[in-house]
Amino acid sequence: MTTFQFIPISQRKMYQTAFDAITQLELWQYMRNFDQESFTFCLDTEVIRISKKISELGYDGHSGTSFGCTMRAMQYIAKEGMDNFKTMYRRGNSAS
Repeated sequence: MTTFQFIPISQRKMYQTAFDAITQLELWQYMRNFDQESFTFCLDTEVIRISKKISELGYDGHSGTSFGCTMRAMQYIAKEGMDNFKTMYRRGNSAS
């Protein structure tokens, strides 16, 4: 099942594999409570586990920036829920 149908197909796998990795590792509470400044430069064991799981799930295309942005999106989902993320994403990516 694809959770991110509202995301352009070119980016969908990036979001879906992160979501699936966090779900499979049972780290949604960790994401809610993450309080470090950066996911990109974080050496925390759980962030490293998530990154490795994303690769195992078939997405190896992250730059440091895309990983950080994707993880912030996952953190938003953890805190605010998927429906709020979907609304926020659509609002931020609508044509002006």
